[in-house]
Amino acid sequence: MSAGRKPGVVIVGGGHAGGRVAERLRHGGFVGPIDVAGAETELPYERPPLSKGVLTSPSVPANAYLLPSARWHEIGVRFHLGVEAVGIDRQEKTVALSNGASLCYRKLVLATGLSPRRIRPLEPIAARTFYLRSFSDALALRSRIVPGARLVLVGAGLIGLEVAASAVKLGAAVTVLEAAERPLGRLLPRYLSQWLAELHERAGVRILCGRQVISSEALDASGRLHLDDGSRFEADLILVGIGGTPNDRIASEAGLHTDNGVVVNEFGQTSDPDIFAAGDIAAHENHLFGGRWRLESWKNAEDQAAAVASYLCGNPAPYSEVPWFWTDQYGLNVQVAGVPGAGEPAFERGKPGDLAYLAYFTAGGRLIGAIGIGCGRDIRIAREMIKAGGRPDGAELVCRGFTRLGDALERQAS
Repeated sequence: MSAGRKPGVVIVGGGHAGGRVAERLRHGGFVGPIDVAGAETELPYERPPLSKGVLTSPSVPANAYLLPSARWHEIGVRFHLGVEAVGIDRQEKTVALSNGASLCYRKLVLATGLSPRRIRPLEPIAARTFYLRSFSDALALRSRIVPGARLVLVGAGLIGLEVAASAVKLGAAVTVLEAAERPLGRLLPRYLSQWLAELHERAGVRILCGRQVISSEALDASGRLHLDDGSRFEADLILVGIGGTPNDRIASEAGLHTDNGVVVNEFGQTSDPDIFAAGDIAAHENHLFGGRWRLESWKNAEDQAAAVASYLCGNPAPYSEVPWFWTDQYGLNVQVAGVPGAGEPAFERGKPGDLAYLAYFTAGGRLIGAIGIGCGRDIRIAREMIKAGGRPDGAELVCRGFTRLGDALERQAS
């Protein structure tokens, strides 16, 4: 800390959430020092393009920075890039950095994100195994996805399926391995998982569910995977996309309350009133649906950052947002709001695969979730309805082209 510089807000984590907290602080009128320390050497950027545009653009695209470098300088945010926070002294209110320096804070914000989950049986072919969390990860993967390359994706979540759609477009031979019984099983009901799997298979992607890697071996020019069903696959490269674990070690070591992330209240405040958390590491109480949630999404990073910044600017605005996810695959935009659950929708407009397909999911008459394909405006309205505790009028929806489907737990395959 420079001599004579009063402590202000220190943000640990230079990703989307950390950068947005800094930007929102200035937008909200905060005039004190703002320091951002991040392990990456890049200024804050958005990550959704990593699995799509960064891989498929004809030329190497520019990073999706939150703000240009000059703008950060104009608003007086000081970055310490390429360094990690290694410890927090809550008594002295300092953060120790990996380069030996330390930062003094009045308020501290933790936005350290996730580390990708790794698969130990893949260690023998680590040189061919990739993880996708950063722009540099995407560039490394981009250089290896060429026509004819044999790509195995471990995990049929959002990252895995988006990369599969990008890679097959580039001419790679793509196989997806999923330990669960269906793709995106925690996000989509069964009938939409099946539709999405069929969409990939028609494009040439092979999806194998209920399979796990138990060992691997390096060959001269490739790697070989051994699965738990006895099958074997040779691959030129492997991408692991099975989620991540929150980087909450320094929070835990500092004595903050952690439980699968850093536990925060509706303002992003931790068990220490001078320390806050936002983004992928923040575990908050969801007042709409109950229980403690930790959301890994673009929208969550935006909204929690805004809530933390508002509180620090003296304008408390509790975080109480509807979970929202989206994915772009094969030119289709699929959005999920709320908690649709595993069952059948109560109301449906069109059929899966139709543009402007929309499904409403209810519980006790209350709208709790919605899924849409190519109908972003409808999903925005649904999010507002869910947040307000809205109850869809069945007769009105039928007049608007919806079909009433009832409350069957599972749609039978046609």
